[in-house]
Amino acid sequence: MSARSRRRGRDTPGVPPVPGMSPTPVVPPEPGELGLPAAPASKPARRRPGRLTRTLRTRWWPRFLLAGALLVVVGATVLSGVVQAWVVGSGVLIIFVTSFWLLSLSPDDYRREPPMPPGAGAAGG
Repeated sequence: MSARSRRRGRDTPGVPPVPGMSPTPVVPPEPGELGLPAAPASKPARRRPGRLTRTLRTRWWPRFLLAGALLVVVGATVLSGVVQAWVVGSGVLIIFVTSFWLLSLSPDDYRREPPMPPGAGAAGG
């Protein structure tokens, strides 16, 4: 058995065209055609960050709740045995401690101190 080159010569026809496909290239429609809304030229095509994204970026407790939920889900679905018990247990513990801490806060604890200018000294001092 000999190794033959898979290249075709120039006189050999290539792959036959697919039935139902046009040989011309497909051009995407212009904005505003086909009832599509046209974006204003001055506004970039970028979505606003969502409320969940903003909350995860600015506060620590949603990150811990999310990490605990992920530990529980991964531990329950992927792992088994003693490792599963440890991972699920630590996820539940993270969720419990975070939830307990959040429920024990008073509305006064939510208030933040105003920003201090550089060199103004420590707050409350």
